[in-house]
Amino acid sequence: MVKVKLNLLNIFALKTKETSIEYEGETVKEIISKFIKDYRNKLDENLLDKKKKKLHPDILILHNGKDVRYKKNYKTKLKDGDQLYLSFPISGG
Repeated sequence: MVKVKLNLLNIFALKTKETSIEYEGETVKEIISKFIKDYRNKLDENLLDKKKKKLHPDILILHNGKDVRYKKNYKTKLKDGDQLYLSFPISGG
């Protein structure tokens, strides 16, 4: 198992009272699943699907600064020391 750091931004940090958490896992999916299992009760329907088993599809997941949708999404393989970031998409002007 590889160790990665999950960095929680904006609403995730507010809801969980954490800014980062270390997890072990081989893929983005494993890390996100562990996070949801640990914090399911602190996250609402804006962040999770209706069954509270997956992140809402609009949530931004970055792997070492790059959007996982442009990699292999949840199947993206991880290496020791990698960093994941969770953020609710925000915009402004």
